[in-house]
Amino acid sequence: LSFRILLGFPIGIHQFRGAAEMAPSQARRSSPLLPALAVGAGLCLLRSSSWSFLAAKPASQVRAEHGRTAMRGFKEDFESWRSSLTPEERKMVQNQATGEYNKKFRKSPEFSKNLPDEKLKSFANILGKFFDTEAADYKKELERKVPNYNQLLEKAGDKVMDLSLKPRIVEMDRDADRRYHWTTVKEKVAAAKGERFANPSPYKEYFNVEMTTKEDQDFLGELFAKMKADAAEMKDPQAKKALEDFIAKQSVPAIGGKHVFAVEKALSDQIFATANAIFAAVKNSKEQGMTDEQVKTWLEKEGKDIYLNVSKKWLTEYIKANAEVEKDVQFMKDFFRSEKNVPGRTKADVLKEMWALLPEVMGKPVPPIDEGLLESMSKLPATDPEHFQHPWGTAEKLYKSEAVDPFNTKFLLGSGNGGMCFPVIVLAALPKGSTAARS
Repeated sequence: LSFRILLGFPIGIHQFRGAAEMAPSQARRSSPLLPALAVGAGLCLLRSSSWSFLAAKPASQVRAEHGRTAMRGFKEDFESWRSSLTPEERKMVQNQATGEYNKKFRKSPEFSKNLPDEKLKSFANILGKFFDTEAADYKKELERKVPNYNQLLEKAGDKVMDLSLKPRIVEMDRDADRRYHWTTVKEKVAAAKGERFANPSPYKEYFNVEMTTKEDQDFLGELFAKMKADAAEMKDPQAKKALEDFIAKQSVPAIGGKHVFAVEKALSDQIFATANAIFAAVKNSKEQGMTDEQVKTWLEKEGKDIYLNVSKKWLTEYIKANAEVEKDVQFMKDFFRSEKNVPGRTKADVLKEMWALLPEVMGKPVPPIDEGLLESMSKLPATDPEHFQHPWGTAEKLYKSEAVDPFNTKFLLGSGNGGMCFPVIVLAALPKGSTAARS
């Protein structure tokens, strides 16, 4: 039936269905005209838009362009082969197709006739070519449907990463480390007494103050006068000198001019907090019914005094705390710089000198030093040449050399003691700006 449909002898839908229903019950004869290859080709052509009697598929399910091209090529080859049949052969095939379901005709000799072998082989070649093309198209479609699960890894693998280490010179502010140390110690001591130790950080902020009115000049002049009076009353000489030096650098500019304040941020934060507290009190007073005139009068008298007195308190505490910490910072540097290198002196000599002072310090006699201890310490020099006046204890700033990888992991270069590498020690000893230091 399929072979005859291929030859162009269409049948009705009812005939096709009837054949399908009869096929299981009928004993099919073995006929060279109906090889399995021809049946498959017939079903494929039944799907084509030109010969199919079924509804067309949606555009989204239409085969790929290459598949349609292959189908057109098969149709052309088939039409060429069909034209090679003689009129007698065409009539024979048409009669066989017409009497396909006629039992009497199927028993006749005409039904068992077949086309010549060369034409059957030619038709088999056409079908083989078509199915080879269909198989190739199927493999390509299958490859397109299966996603490449390794595409992301392959894409990332194409990227070339620079895994080299990058050099970096890091500045270390040793004075800042010392300030932090002493500030922490003093804050803990003050907290134990129930007191407060002011923030002594010397970090500065800069403010431009414009003199627009005579009142601005008077206020600034009054502020400097109060600061000068407070300095005269200070008992700590270092804090007093710091405040006097600060006032000496200040001046009241003319109207229309500007005055640049270099104020420590720790101090300015407290002064601004005081001003904000006063403004919040004013806002609260207005909400409770205080008039603008009353607010102005209060600000000119009580408000200004409160602001100046509290600011003076913050300033006094800051200068005192800053002076104490800076004094301790300088003491640490002087302590390490006071180390002396006496040739021939041993640690046993140092121990004897310390032991001689103990009775005076403790107020009672002390036992003699163990001879074995003295003997072992007499073999050690009093000063280690590698750590004599170590820059970690004497320098204001040091520099360390680091190597940084792409993942921001840092590696300290060189080797040394106390976290300091040898290149840093050499660099700290070189003159600033010299060729060797830059190298």
